[in-house]
Formats: sequence, structure tokens, C-alpha cells
Amino acid sequence: MKRLFRIHLLLLSVLLFTWSATAEPVAIVDSIQVEGLERTEEITVLRELPFSVGSTWQHDFTYSAERRLRNLGIFSEAVVSAPDETGKVIVHLKERWTLWLLPQAARKDNGASSVSVVVDEYNLWGLNHHARLGYKRETGTNFSGLNGSSYSGAYDWRRIADSKLSMSVSGSWGRSLFDAYSQGVQAAQYMQTGKSATLLFSYAFADVPNEGWSASAGFTGSNAGYRFISGAPQADVIGNHIRALLAGVSYSKIDDHITWLSGSAFDYSLSAAHKAFGSTVNSYSHTASWRDYYAFSGQHTFNVRLDGGLMTGDVLRSGLFDIGNRNGLRGYYPGELQGTHYIYGSLEGRFPIKQDSNLQLVTFTDIGKIGGRVGSSVTRGVAVGAGGGFRWTLRWLARGTIRGDVAYGFATKRWRFYLGTGQSF
Repeated sequence: MKRLFRIHLLLLSVLLFTWSATAEPVAIVDSIQVEGLERTEEITVLRELPFSVGSTWQHDFTYSAERRLRNLGIFSEAVVSAPDETGKVIVHLKERWTLWLLPQAARKDNGASSVSVVVDEYNLWGLNHHARLGYKRETGTNFSGLNGSSYSGAYDWRRIADSKLSMSVSGSWGRSLFDAYSQGVQAAQYMQTGKSATLLFSYAFADVPNEGWSASAGFTGSNAGYRFISGAPQADVIGNHIRALLAGVSYSKIDDHITWLSGSAFDYSLSAAHKAFGSTVNSYSHTASWRDYYAFSGQHTFNVRLDGGLMTGDVLRSGLFDIGNRNGLRGYYPGELQGTHYIYGSLEGRFPIKQDSNLQLVTFTDIGKIGGRVGSSVTRGVAVGAGGGFRWTLRWLARGTIRGDVAYGFATKRWRFYLGTGQSF
């Protein structure tokens, strides 16, 4: 019996010795070296990493760190190495140009036109803060006159004091044209004079913002007045003061591969305006969006979106949902699909012309329904839009995807053309 016990003990000793000899040694992060920074502060990188000095290295740290750094949108390359024999981790980055100056021009079917210019900085102070300034001028029929000017500004402070709390503040003021529609056709035109301001805080429950679940809360206020210009006066186009509480919850697990996306995301937001806050109306708005990005055959992706919204209470014409646009239900222009509730979905395939190409070809179908106010939409049934386009990514430029789409609206029997930046969703 003793001999058998000794044999078992000997076998166990051999197994333990073999395991200890073949097991990888535990690596401890002794130092972190960040390479390639010119305009970005080092803390902007270090606070995104899933490890710090003194951490025990784990195999998934490389993938997680590279994904988080790419998702910031300010790096075209992010390579994170495992600790070397001295415990040093090297983070190699390639920065993107983060300052945008974007002129824009728009013309509607009735000839109404506008020009604007927008300046965006996506890495202000080297801390991944986002600042935006915009100027828009209404230029009358076919860019022939001046009917009003408006200004807008926004500032997004990501990770206040390097915490999980972020803040967004935005505002607008000036004069602009407001078109009221009936069955998708312009029924009246007003000159709108107004101003607005919004303050929103968001808190990340995961280690970093925009990864996992987060919640938001804030307040928005606006004043608007309307001067009738032409058409048939509309009873629900009236001056108003809106004061509303904002709340929301979101989930994100996106991997931004610069030229294509994978993962999924969800957003829900609530806006509650009430006379107790100083608002002239009581109205409540709910919106939700779910997106999924499936990669197949390398970098080809099949992308799905489902959006919905509901508005109740005292809904003015200026408060209607309007889902006909280049980021909504394509094949339709603003004013053609308005109402107090909606649901629509999108199926979109994005196909690079070759592996790692900056150019993608796109096909899509959008289908949905909006209702709640008879006569506000071109159709009381289902609206369908289908078409194709391209995505051209400038890797050196932050948010540098140029997008062109052409879509056919089956309800209007018209083709619509869109040119802009960023993915449709």
C-alpha cells in the first residue's frame, strides 16, 4: 500500500513539474511606452487601456486595447504589444488629422436653397474633446437671395477629469426658413427666429465610455417665433417655449476598423417637456435605435438597423418626427415623411472592392411607416426606399468617410441623391 502511494506521489510530482515547465510565465506590466503622439496627450491613451503599470498581463489585453483606441476615431493605426522580457508594453499609434472645414449646399424640389459651413475639431486640447461651430445662410430660390442666417455650436467633453462622466453642451440661434408640409408638399413657409441650448451628462457603467451600458440625463430649452411668408397659414405653427428634461440609456459594443464596422449598439432617449418647467406645451418624445454589423468573407459587412419613435401630448408642427433624409429613410426628402410615431428598418450591404480597400460599394433597402397625423406624409401606408452608393474613407482624416447614395422612393416615384460624410448608421 505504501509502495502504491509512493508511485502515485511520484506520478503527481512528474505531472506538476511538466506543467510548470510548459506553462507560460506570468508577465507583469512594468512600464508603458506610447509612440507616435504629436497632438494627443498621453493620458488620452493611457486612460483607455485595460491595463496599467503593475497589472498581470492577459491574452485579451491586446485586442481590447487596440479596439478602444481605434474607437476614439483619432488614430488610423493602433498596435499594442505584449510585455517584453523587461515588462515593457509598447503602444504604437498613428494619428489622424482631426480638424474639419466642411462647406455645404442644399436645394429642395421647390428651388429653396441654402449654403453653410461647419468647422469640427475632434481632438481639442489633445484630450479627444469635440468642438463644432456652424453657420447657415438661407439663399432663397436657386441660391438667388438672402432670407436669414443662423449659427450653431457644440462642445463634447469626454471623460471629465479622466472619469467615466462625460458632458455635451450645444446651442443655436438666428433666423431660418421653416416649411410646413401637407401630404409631402410644401403648404406654407415661415421665417423662424429662435434660439436653443442643451446640456447633457452621460455616465459609463463599463470601464470606458461607449463600451457597454451607459446612462444620460440633461435639460434642453428653446424659444421660437414664426412670421408667415407664403402659402396657406397653418394653425399649429405658433411661437413656443420648450423646456424639457432629457434622459436615456445606451449600449455599445462596436469595433471600428477604420473602413468597416462590426458589433452592435442600442440607444433609447426620452424628452419630457412640461409647463411646470416653463414650457408652453406638454409633450413627450421617445426614440429608440438598434444596429447590428455582421462581418463575412473578410471585410464585407451586412448591416441591420431598426428605429422607432413615439410622441404624445401637445405636438406642434415644429415638433413632428421627420424621417425622410440621408440618415433616415432614404429615397425621401425632409417634409415628405412626418408624423407623431414611426418605425423603420434598414438592410445595407457594404463591400470593399478589395481587401483593406478604402473604397466600398453599397446596396441598401429602407422600409418603414410613419403616422399619427393625417396629411403630414406622402403616404399613409408603408414607405420603401432602395438604392446604392459608395463609401470612400480617408484614413488620415478623423471621421473621414465620404458617402454618396442614390435612392428611389416608391411612394413618391422619385430618385433622391445624397452626398455627405460618415456612414448612414
